[in-house]
Parts: sequence; structure tokens; C-alpha cells
Amino acid sequence: MSTTEQMNTSETQSTSQSSLSQQLHALQEQVDAQISVFRDMSKALKKLDKEVAREQKRASKPVKTKRQVKQTPVAVNAAMSKFLTSQGVEGVDGKWTRQVMMKEISAYIKAKGLQLDEDKKKWKPDATLMKLFSLEKGTLYTFMNVNGLISRVVA
Repeated sequence: MSTTEQMNTSETQSTSQSSLSQQLHALQEQVDAQISVFRDMSKALKKLDKEVAREQKRASKPVKTKRQVKQTPVAVNAAMSKFLTSQGVEGVDGKWTRQVMMKEISAYIKAKGLQLDEDKKKWKPDATLMKLFSLEKGTLYTFMNVNGLISRVVA
């Protein structure tokens, strides 16, 4: 063989080895990419599995019902009955629950602007409330006092 033929053969082998090396390298990159994709899929699957387990646990717990208090309507004096009907509240056989009375008195105080500007928890009674609850003029009351005041008008 001549030197030229040997060079061509070695170049061909070199080119062939280079091409094979490039193909091998490209395949290795594809495998690495697939491994990365599978790893990400595995992480996502584990995360989803944990969320499903958490949801199943939450769904299997019994639902706690909110405690409901059933108040019985109580009879009130004539002044309170007149006040409540003037506010548009209908009682059951002339009786109202404490909850309804507190709600209406609070709404009346707010609607009439009896709350103090600097402290909205406190209010000053007007003539209607002073007459209704036998309150003293100039005394300040809080909304927490309303329940006690209602005790004065329960018959």
C-alpha cells in the first residue's frame, strides 16, 4: 500500500470514529435528558400521591357540625313589645328570643347614631331607650350591657 492509500484509510477510520463518537455522544445526551424527564415525573407522581392521601384522610374525617343554640322566645313587657313591633319585628305569640331583641336594639342604636364617635363600643341612650329600660340620663353604656338591660323587660 502506498502512503497516500494509508492516509486515506486512516482518515476514513478517523472520520468514521469521529462520526461514531458524535453519535454515541448524542445518544448519551438523549439518555441523560430522558433520565431527567423520568426523575421529574417521579417527583411529580410522589407529590400527587401525597396530596391524594391527604385529601382521602381529610374526606374520611367526620364533618363537625356547628353547634346551634335553639333559643326559646320569652314574654316581654308592653313597652318592649311596642318597641319591637315598631321596628318591624314580629314575635311568636307576643314572645321574642333574646337574640332578636339584642339584634334590634343594636340596630336601633346604630341607626339613630347613638354610638360615640371616639369609641364605637359605647353609646348614650336617647329618650326611647331611657324610657324602655329605665336608664339614667348622661350615663354611657356598651353593647355588652344590652343583654343585662333586656333582663329588665322580660316579663
